[in-house]
Order: sequence, then structure tokens, then C-alpha cells
Amino acid sequence: MRFFGMVLILLGVLIPLSVFNVFDVSFGKFLGIVFATLFGYAGISALVKKGFPNGLVSCAIATVLFLHIFNVHRFTFWEGFVVFFSVLLIEWGFFAILSHRD
Repeated sequence: MRFFGMVLILLGVLIPLSVFNVFDVSFGKFLGIVFATLFGYAGISALVKKGFPNGLVSCAIATVLFLHIFNVHRFTFWEGFVVFFSVLLIEWGFFAILSHRD
């Protein structure tokens, strides 16, 4: 129920911003913001609950989505895939190192 409430608040803020031309919001951009927020929440939640290497991939996905949505950097599909895969390898590496501590 919290997620639905957050989506309603986000929608309520974005509609007036779009009407007054402060922020251009399309349905696709709105969905991108919702999914980036979900991935960010999942990543930060995993980092806090389970410890450091957990949640890195979700945080990377959220970062790439936010950068793409706000036109900071336009990722092609393969650039995004390479970023996700490299962060996944880093996360697996940290798991391998941290799980075999004596």
C-alpha cells in the first residue's frame, strides 16, 4: 500500500509541473521514474539490511535509469547492459572475497 501511495504522490507532483512546463513528463518518463525509484529503493534496502555487496546491481540500474531519464547521459541498450554486467561482476567479486574471510 505504501508503494501505491508513493506513486500517487509522485503523480500528483509531476502533473502540475508538466502543466506549467517546469518539467516535461510523458507516460514513458513517468514509468521510468517509477522503475528507477523501485530499483533504488530495493538496492538501498538490500545494502542496509544485508550488508555491503548486496544491492549494488539494483543501485546501478537505478542510476542508469535516472541518468537516461534526465538526459545526463543517453545509454544505448548495450552500454546499459555492459554497465549492469560489470557491476554484477564487481558484486560477485565482493561476495567471493568477503565470504571466505578467516
